[in-house]
Amino acid sequence: MPNQTARIYAVSEVTHYIKHVLEDDHILSGLQVVGEVSNLTYHSSGHVYFSIKDQGAQLSCVMFRSYAQQAPRIQAGDRVILQGSISVYAPRGHYQLMVHKIQKEGTGDLFQRFLALKEKLKNEGLFDEKHKKSLPFLPRTIAILTSPTGAAIRDILQTLKRRFEGVKVILLPTVVQGPQGAPAIIKNLEEAADISADLIILGRGGGSIEDLWNFNEESVARAIFACPIPIIVGIGHETDFTIADFVADVRASTPTAAAERSVPDKQALQEGLVVLQRQMEQSLQHYIDFKRQVLDDYSYRLQKQVDGYLQQKRHEVALLSTQLASLDVKQRLQQGYTLTLKGGKVLQHGAEILTGETLETIFSDKRITSTVTATQDSNL
Repeated sequence: MPNQTARIYAVSEVTHYIKHVLEDDHILSGLQVVGEVSNLTYHSSGHVYFSIKDQGAQLSCVMFRSYAQQAPRIQAGDRVILQGSISVYAPRGHYQLMVHKIQKEGTGDLFQRFLALKEKLKNEGLFDEKHKKSLPFLPRTIAILTSPTGAAIRDILQTLKRRFEGVKVILLPTVVQGPQGAPAIIKNLEEAADISADLIILGRGGGSIEDLWNFNEESVARAIFACPIPIIVGIGHETDFTIADFVADVRASTPTAAAERSVPDKQALQEGLVVLQRQMEQSLQHYIDFKRQVLDDYSYRLQKQVDGYLQQKRHEVALLSTQLASLDVKQRLQQGYTLTLKGGKVLQHGAEILTGETLETIFSDKRITSTVTATQDSNL
């Protein structure tokens, strides 16, 4: 029977107490542990979950994204030295090592050399954005510097073909690992410049810090910086960083990503052109409609002016017609006036008539011939 006076604790209370005890322990809050990596998962969130083990036990570990981005990439079977603190994941009641730093056994000196060279070149300005060359929108010739037999070249070529088939590709087979790697990279960078490539892709697949060390050599970094051709570096996996990444004009997370950055997507461009064509046609139709409206307005205003002009002229013609009608001899004759002619000439003054002359008088309906017998002045 349980002790009736003993307190009964909730699960969460027990777990939080254990969490408090473990996380407040000065040894467990900042310790180094050595072991072999197993059960490794690089999560899409950027966090890394794994265990380290020895012959007698294993310890669950987690490295959050902010630390994982600065850490070397590991793989199952690697022997590593971890720095971190013990914590409890309450929802599962598991204790785990929250890792802040990973160092592969035997690579500590290389990592220190990496950091020292990175700081040196950064202070010299080799990483400054002002030195980065712009990538061509659509390069005509791309020089690829990588191993001709690795997975990287296959991924790059497939990606280029999928995105924009027809771009000229020149493979410069390059040793990317071992003592011959750095000289080979430098030599092929110079060759790519000599053949006037528009763009260089420098890439290789993932690996340990030793595998990628050629891309951390100072001579390679300075050759990349001095190259007149824009360079995209795609080395290893997303979490792998080398000195070449910082010096290059563009850093891609993988060789495939480097190929994607090097050329546009032809299908997307074609779809964009269709949209632009439709927009241009609509804009042109709007322009034509607008100009037609302007033309209609001008036509209306012109017709209005013409109608006004014609109306004015019709009025003037009517006035002239009235004036002409008033001068019509027949109308005057019908009003009771007559015309007197002498020798066929219309007489305007009586002084032109002499006694004994023959005159012709025209009425509206008859002509009369008469002889003048006498004249006298008019009293009108």
